[in-house]
Amino acid sequence: MACMVLAAMMYSCNDASNKDMSDASQNIKEANADVNKAMMATSDSAKAAAVSNWKTFNNESDTAIAGIEKDVAVLEAKIAKANNKEKKKLQADVHAARQKLDELKNRLQQKNAEFNESLQKFDSTVVSKNQSFEREFNHDIHELGTAFKDLFKDNVK
Repeated sequence: MACMVLAAMMYSCNDASNKDMSDASQNIKEANADVNKAMMATSDSAKAAAVSNWKTFNNESDTAIAGIEKDVAVLEAKIAKANNKEKKKLQADVHAARQKLDELKNRLQQKNAEFNESLQKFDSTVVSKNQSFEREFNHDIHELGTAFKDLFKDNVK
């Protein structure tokens, strides 16, 4: 009889333990689901911010490129009035600068395509790579703009 009572107690303890394990397992599953939802929300938020930042950068870059192209057109009109010696040098300088501008446009276009592709597998490296590209591109576009302004000031009168 004592064995039966002991067996009944062990069975009821084992049953309670199994229920606790089942509850704990369910709680873990729910917590994991909550964490996954939070991670997705954070990822979606980061992705949206990256897209917004990229659009802003792209628009600013297009504006800078358009400004440089306008400066080139003005410079070319003034070169036409320069003497032959200056004209040849300035034309060579403008040609080199146009090539650099075309290279920058192509780099921006390629990076834009890469960015759109990277949105499929978005992670933190996308943001850091874009920031690095943006710094480098802004530096290059600023240098080119300054070079045009220097050509415009020093050589064309």
